[in-house]
Amino acid sequence: MERIDLEIAKVIGVPIDPNLKVPVVISEIANIETAQPGEEVKYFASYDANVDDVYTADANGVITAHKLTPNSASALTFQGLQSKLEYVLINDVMAGSNGNSPDTGVLGRKKAAIARAMDKEEVRRLMALCLSQASQEVTQASGEDLYDLIIKMVHKIEDYGDNYVLLVGASVKESIDTYDKENVTSFNYRLSIKDYLKDAGIKVVKVAGTFTNSSGSSQRMLATDKLIMVALDSTIASGKPFTFVRRLVNAEIAKMMNAENAERLISVAQAPTIIDGTNNLLAYGVFGFEAVIECMLNKYAIAWATLA
Repeated sequence: MERIDLEIAKVIGVPIDPNLKVPVVISEIANIETAQPGEEVKYFASYDANVDDVYTADANGVITAHKLTPNSASALTFQGLQSKLEYVLINDVMAGSNGNSPDTGVLGRKKAAIARAMDKEEVRRLMALCLSQASQEVTQASGEDLYDLIIKMVHKIEDYGDNYVLLVGASVKESIDTYDKENVTSFNYRLSIKDYLKDAGIKVVKVAGTFTNSSGSSQRMLATDKLIMVALDSTIASGKPFTFVRRLVNAEIAKMMNAENAERLISVAQAPTIIDGTNNLLAYGVFGFEAVIECMLNKYAIAWATLA
């Protein structure tokens, strides 16, 4: 086996499914874009607070001019996401599952794990962006339950978009599923939280999964008690209120790695290298890299809350 990376490609395919390039959570609430290598990407960070003016002419036909100061666009700084260098010992690969043929699957599993980790980091960054908007927090008052909280979130953002997506943590999803049964004895009239979600055009998406934070602790991508409501079809900005951008890999580098038009590189070294000089261990290195950025085009189209 002279080129084990090519053999692996036949087994596991490309790291990103071309029909689903980003995690489902991101595709639900964000416009998906790519940027060319070196291309500058800008967006409007501030909102246009100018009041729309309607003028009438005076008796002499004079209209007073009103000077508007246009908002300026801000450049986005891409964040490079790089996995740590994983490795698989050459003995583990060459031994194979039956002792005869190389086990390329073990390297494939490493690549898949790196892809999952980078997907999670993309989702985590977008969730953190939502929760950073303190002005868009909806609080649960005394005597209010999940039903009341969701209605308040809709009322906060309904002037800025429609066709809602409700991102929920694990315990919130469980509360939605069991709400009718838990409250059936106290209902004095017909009330179903799932009927309301359907009638209001709200799609519920559970944000599951954990990641390892910078301190080495396991942390959920979205806390179990958090809800994030996003209004799509914004009346202020066309499309969804977020944009998620991946920068394409430089053409020369992509060609060297047999990855034309690549948005993410998850590569296996073409030849085993010594990873431990003391013990003279040979292994195939596996790593991942991508450059991404996410921006919020319309903060008024999102609301978030914590379920008590």
